[in-house]
Formats: sequence, structure tokens, C-alpha cells
Amino acid sequence: MRWKRGNRLHLVSEEQASPRVREIFAEVRDCLGLPLVPPLYQAYAAFPDFLELHWQSFRSLLESRQFFLLGARLAAECYTRAHNYFTIDCLAGTELDAATDAALPLAQVLDYYQYLDPLLLLLAAAQMQAFEGAAGAAASPPENARHPAFPGAPRLLGDKEATAAVQRIWEERRRILELAFVSDEHRALACWSGFYRQYWGELKSLLQSPLYADCQYRIGESAMKMAGELPIPADTAISQLLEAGLDNDEVYSLVRVNEAFMQALTGLLLDVTFARIGLEGGNRNQRTPAVEAPEQEALPAERPMASEKSIPPESAAKQDRTPTRAA
Repeated sequence: MRWKRGNRLHLVSEEQASPRVREIFAEVRDCLGLPLVPPLYQAYAAFPDFLELHWQSFRSLLESRQFFLLGARLAAECYTRAHNYFTIDCLAGTELDAATDAALPLAQVLDYYQYLDPLLLLLAAAQMQAFEGAAGAAASPPENARHPAFPGAPRLLGDKEATAAVQRIWEERRRILELAFVSDEHRALACWSGFYRQYWGELKSLLQSPLYADCQYRIGESAMKMAGELPIPADTAISQLLEAGLDNDEVYSLVRVNEAFMQALTGLLLDVTFARIGLEGGNRNQRTPAVEAPEQEALPAERPMASEKSIPPESAAKQDRTPTRAA
């Protein structure tokens, strides 16, 4: 759907959350090793009855080692695609003008999002499947999770702090992609204004290319396949949501929110990976004519191309029927 200015995504902060939602937020942070609640779960918290069911079903997945291994596989696939198919110039040395109070070095900021975004994408993909039945499958007993813990989160550049040049980049990005908001990833990268300006100059033309769109689609497709490999079935079928007290409009809005996050995360994971390769020196001198772009197949109509532009409004359009599939 096209984004209409004035609509906004409703995210529930910890300060706004009910005591039970704050408990779930704390458990999510602990399971993922994060200092802050990810926006995906803040969006889920706008539907507290759903969040309760989701967490009852998904918590054991987040406590398994297999979940984090699949996230690492997804990150590795994204790196391989970006390195093989995109031409990325060296951005090293442009990160020397960091904001004076940047909490982490740029390399650690990229570590943070290259760890987090694949996990959130996998969660969103699994939740898409769980709306229609169980995601994942019973397998051998899952191993206990082992993953990094991040004591501090990246600093996010606020609207009032951003320079005119950064504001122009954000506005240009919103216009090109018809975005609902400026993502945390881009607010964090913008703390290094010199790096961010050059990075955006490299990324901008690629964003509108069929190649970039194809890579987004392939990463989303991989996330859906990996969701089927999760070691514990997770089931939050729409019938369960209705029994829990959600009405048809809330279920429809919830499905759209989850779909939109999945779409957004495919692009953001590519954006962060692009920045990582640029910071490592780029690949312009490493690519050879033998590397070819992936075949541009016709994409299925039922799964929209990945982008951030379909974040739904806080009050979703009314539907006369209960949605039976996340499309």
C-alpha cells in the first residue's frame, strides 16, 4: 500500500506499557541479550492479548540455540548476496566525525544490527506462518541458547539534532521508498554524518533497482524457509486470536503490521550489510566479470516486494471478513 503522510505506526514504550507487558519486554530483552526492546515487540504490544499468546508460543524458540544459528545463516546469506551483486566503494575513513556522545564505535553499531535484524526478520517470518498454523516443526530436543549480550544500545540521532544535510537524506529516503518513519538503523548510522552522506550517495541509486528488490525478495523467501526449520512448533492461529478477544479489525491490522515489519527488515538488513562492506573497504576492486546478477524471475503476486512502505496506519482499514492469510 502507498504510505499516506499523517498515518503512524503505534509503538508501545516501556513507560506506556502495562505491568504484564513490561514483564514480557524484560523477558524479550533477556532472551535476545539486548538493552532495549526491539520495535517489533513494541508494535506487538499495541495488541496486548496477542503479545501474551505470541510470547507463550515463541519464548521457547528464543531460548534455543537453533534460533540464533538460523539468524546467523540469514545474516551470512545477506552478506554474500550484497558482496556478490552490489558494487560498493570503500567507506573506511569517513567514520571519523562521530557525534561526541556516540555510545559505540561504528563497527559495533553494525555488529548490533547485523545480529538483531536477522533475528527479528526470522521472528516476523515465523509469526506470518503461525497465523495460518504452526511455524517450525518438532525435532530433536533444542539446545540451550548461546548468543552475545549487548550492554549498551547504539545512539540514535534525533530529529532536532540532525543537520540539514542529514534531514535532506531522510526526507529523500522517505520520498523514494514512501516510508512511514526513519528507522533506528539509519538514525544510528547518521551519528557519523560524513560516513552517512557518502553511504547514502552510494546506496541511493541502488535502492530503486530491480537487483536490490530481487535481493530483498530472496532474503524474505529464505527467512520464510528458515522459519520452517525452527525446532519447536509455534502456533498463534487467527482462530486463537479471535478466541482470546481480538476482533476482526484488530486481527487484520495485526497481520498487516507483522507483514510490514517483515518487509521492512529485509531492506534494513541489506542496508546495514551494505554499510558493513563499505566500512571494510568495499568490493569494487574484488568483483570480477564472472559475477552475474541473479535471474530476475517474476515475483509471486501474493507476497509483496520487500520495503518499509507498507507500515499500516494506527487505525487499519476496516474489513468485512476475518483475514485467513497474511497477504
